[in-house]
Amino acid sequence: MPSISRQLPGNYALDIKGVSYGLRAVAYPDDLALLHSWMHRPHVVPQWQLDVPVAKLAAHFEVMLADDHQRLYLVMLDERPVGYVEIYEGYRDRLARYYQADINDLGWHLLIGEEDIVGHGHLKPIVVMLSTFIFGHSPATRIVGEPDVRVKAYSVTAEALSYVPQRELPMPEKTAMLYYCVKETFLKSRYYLEHIAETA
Repeated sequence: MPSISRQLPGNYALDIKGVSYGLRAVAYPDDLALLHSWMHRPHVVPQWQLDVPVAKLAAHFEVMLADDHQRLYLVMLDERPVGYVEIYEGYRDRLARYYQADINDLGWHLLIGEEDIVGHGHLKPIVVMLSTFIFGHSPATRIVGEPDVRVKAYSVTAEALSYVPQRELPMPEKTAMLYYCVKETFLKSRYYLEHIAETA
C-alpha cells in the first residue's frame, strides 16, 4: 500500500485572490536543471546548502525520490514554476526524534527559487495552498514544521495561518522552532475563511 505522502495527488491548484497557486510533482530528470539553478541562487544557498555540481545534486534527488516517506513538488504560480517543496511524513522523518509524532502528521520544507517572488506577498498564499492541499488530500489533522529560528519570514506568516510555535529544537545543523498547525484551527483562521473557504 502506498505511503501517506505517496497517496497525495501529483497536481493541485488553488485560486487565491485571482492568482493560481499550485503544485506539480517533480519530474526527474526533466526538472533537474531548474532545481540546480535554484540551489545556486544567493538567497537559497545559506538555508539549503545544496549548491553542488549537477551530478552530485542528481544523486541527491535520486535518493530523495526513492524515499517513500515524502513527495517532492514544484510550486507553481499561474502555471509558472517558482519554487520547490518536500512534503514529508513526520512520524517517519528524523523530526520524530524531537517531538511526540502522530502517524498521520505531515510537514513541508519550502524553497522559493525565483527572486522576483521573494518579498512580494506570495509566501502567505503559498503556505495556505500547501496547508489546504495537505488537509484536503490526506488523513493528516496536524502539520508540523521545524524552520531555523533565524528565518523570520516563517514566524511572521505562521501567526496569521494558525501555525503555533511549540519550542526550540537543538538539531545538528540548526536551532529549529517546532510549529504545529491543527486542521480544525486552520480551517477557522481568518485568512482561510476570507480567501479559501468557499472555493476549497
